[in-house]
Amino acid sequence: MNKKFTTFMLCIMFTAGLSLLLYPFIANQWNNYRQSRLITTYDTAIAELDATGQLDYTSEREKALSYNEALTPYILPDSFSSAQVPEEGSEEYLSCLNLTGDGMMGYVQIPKINVRIPIYHTTTEEVLQKAAGHLAGSSLPVGGVGTHAVISAHRGLPSAALFTDLDKLEEGDHFLLSVLDDTLCYEVDQISVVEPTDTHALVAEADADLVTLLTCTPYGVNSHRLLVRGHRIPYEDVQDDIIPAASAILGASLHTSYLLWVLVGLGVTGVFIFLLYSYDRRQKKSGTTIKEQNNL
Repeated sequence: MNKKFTTFMLCIMFTAGLSLLLYPFIANQWNNYRQSRLITTYDTAIAELDATGQLDYTSEREKALSYNEALTPYILPDSFSSAQVPEEGSEEYLSCLNLTGDGMMGYVQIPKINVRIPIYHTTTEEVLQKAAGHLAGSSLPVGGVGTHAVISAHRGLPSAALFTDLDKLEEGDHFLLSVLDDTLCYEVDQISVVEPTDTHALVAEADADLVTLLTCTPYGVNSHRLLVRGHRIPYEDVQDDIIPAASAILGASLHTSYLLWVLVGLGVTGVFIFLLYSYDRRQKKSGTTIKEQNNL
């Protein structure tokens, strides 16, 4: 009876441990699938609107550019502590680039760390739990000299990678924004770590077309903000050189190598079970030997 109970408890512990190991991997795979479907649905919807003449790219772009020109410079909020849409002109903001009516304005791709996620209006917690958010008050991501768009996403969520590996980017790396019918390419030229209230690095520059990717840092502590800024370059110049670097098993970092951790966990569990089995065999063999000696 005692042996059966011990075996039962070991099975429970093994199942619980395996579930904990599998959760981040399965949840991240599901989120990757869902994000991919959202992007595909967005592209399909845009193509259908364009084919039926219901979409005027030029008009939508001009609307966004006019919004950017009318922006009044002010200190931007920290996207992780203040996720409110500015009251003044909020309806105008939410209507820009909202072609499908669900708040999605495009998507960001970071080939080096295998990131391809939707961008939504605002940085509310609802948005940041599933995708990247555009920081209201910064320029809309349509490019143009004198603009500075800020795209924010969480880091370290157990259910989605998002910007977890953003710290792996280096100066000279590239990221892409797909908005309307255009793909905007940005080359990283500045990486900085600042206090949450320090937003001076997010101000637009008169002679530059900038985008900053923003997330929390250090990993798991989140006391500061990591800013990865890029300036726009012609996409055609680097299109053939942009190749995803991370594999399905080994992510850009150990934090996103979900399948690797599952394999390591299974390996450790296998060794543990083997040691228990070997110990049990030795105990049985020892007991048998003692019994035979007593019979003599």
